[in-house]
Amino acid sequence: MKHQGPLTILLLPLILTVFQVSPARAQEDLLHSFQTLSERVVTAFQTATDGIRNVRLDLRRRDTFPEADVRMVGVLGFDLKPKDGPAWYSVRLLFGYRDGRWGFLKAFHELPSEQPSWTEGGPWYGTVVERVFKTGP
Repeated sequence: MKHQGPLTILLLPLILTVFQVSPARAQEDLLHSFQTLSERVVTAFQTATDGIRNVRLDLRRRDTFPEADVRMVGVLGFDLKPKDGPAWYSVRLLFGYRDGRWGFLKAFHELPSEQPSWTEGGPWYGTVVERVFKTGP
């Protein structure tokens, strides 16, 4: 049996800690980049509407939206009041992280009714988001 020196015994916990911190740091970097993008998107929607409220962010595993080939899914939710619109309604914008960049996947909005239901949003949402991507960081 081979005897391990004290240096080897001290380095093992350090090496294990580095490997455990890396995924957490990567997750934190993704969250920060998604927060930055979300702030810009919310600002664009504030300009295009009569208001935004109740902003929510969430990072989810890629299997949340399996038809997209992405590493992570970011969900930006908020309530929106259309210009000259009578009421607020909820919106969820889905973004995918792939190859070091966030991209727009899809928009959903809640249709007001006695029992609200979610449906895919029209192209207007994508148009507003694409303006954000074109203006850069």
